[in-house]
Amino acid sequence: MKKILLICSVFLAMVSCQEDYELNADFTVPTELNSPASIQLDVSSSVPVVLSWSGGGAADGGIVLYEVLFDKADGDFSKPLATMKSDLGANPSLSITHAAINTIARNAGIYPLGTGDIKWTVTASKGGVVKKSDKVANITVTRGEGIDNIPAELYLYGSATENSGQGGIPFRCVEEGVFQIYTKLSAGNISFKSATTGETFSYYIDDSSKLREGDGETAVTASEEVTRLTVNFNTMAMTTEKIGSSVRCIWGATFADIAVLQYVGNGKFVGEGDIRFLDPSKPETNPPSWLTYIEERYYFIAQVNGGDMCWGRGDGVSAERPVGGEPASFYALYEFQWSQWEHLWKMKGSLDYTHATITIDTNADGLMIHTFTNVTPIN
Repeated sequence: MKKILLICSVFLAMVSCQEDYELNADFTVPTELNSPASIQLDVSSSVPVVLSWSGGGAADGGIVLYEVLFDKADGDFSKPLATMKSDLGANPSLSITHAAINTIARNAGIYPLGTGDIKWTVTASKGGVVKKSDKVANITVTRGEGIDNIPAELYLYGSATENSGQGGIPFRCVEEGVFQIYTKLSAGNISFKSATTGETFSYYIDDSSKLREGDGETAVTASEEVTRLTVNFNTMAMTTEKIGSSVRCIWGATFADIAVLQYVGNGKFVGEGDIRFLDPSKPETNPPSWLTYIEERYYFIAQVNGGDMCWGRGDGVSAERPVGGEPASFYALYEFQWSQWEHLWKMKGSLDYTHATITIDTNADGLMIHTFTNVTPIN
């Protein structure tokens, strides 16, 4: 009987300790904020501005997550102009670019070459509980040259385009003020517009490589490769990258090609291939010697400026096999440095032993996605 009572006492003590640990979301918010009093913005600068804070923390010494809220001078943070996670999510600091601050300043109503104030504060969270610091820091911001007619959409025009300037070719908006397009260019000129009809704003890259508002044009040379143009209104610049005219869809386990997709125009890469999941019980699928299970994970390899880059899944490794009905975003592609077992998808089970057309559309309703179509069985 004493032994039973002792065991029960120990068990109750363990449960009590466990409950105390799980329920301990006791933490306090930062008590001091630190940032430059004033900033002369240079959107081309690669040196970040560092905001930091001190004080507060978790009672149990655990991790507290932080977010930084920005607002205009007379705002109350109920509708912040921007919200950003701290460095690594839990560091008591935020490293922010001049370009990002420029966007916040623009949204706060500070005009190019003008000076005004923005302010920031910090929220802390632990165990789902969020608390906002009552401390606020102000920064006086002076903007440089800029463009405030930031379009919601952007279109490529000019004699060098795939349609020889016969109509606007849409860019994809990848983030606020940043637009991207995959296209082939011939020798000629390009320019940009905010719309294809009605009232439009026009833009171009000048001789100093800066983005300007107006009716100018930019001369380009012909290229056999696909060109990826990124027009960034936050940095007033355009980036030009060369993409190989073909993209490989490969098995992650063996790097073997499933299909080689060729650029066909209008921002699309298309290829066909036979799909056989790697199966150690089926030698014709060429499974690696170490494989003891069926392997169907895949991604894409693209040549970007002459180097291999992974075009893969944005949230790491797919843990689930799609069954149909997934949103287009499930098949969205993002670019990473290649690592064998990261950013893979699993294929839908019905694709095993089929022939399919695989398409990458770099601008499908604001996403860069891939699809499997014209699926037919093979022996």
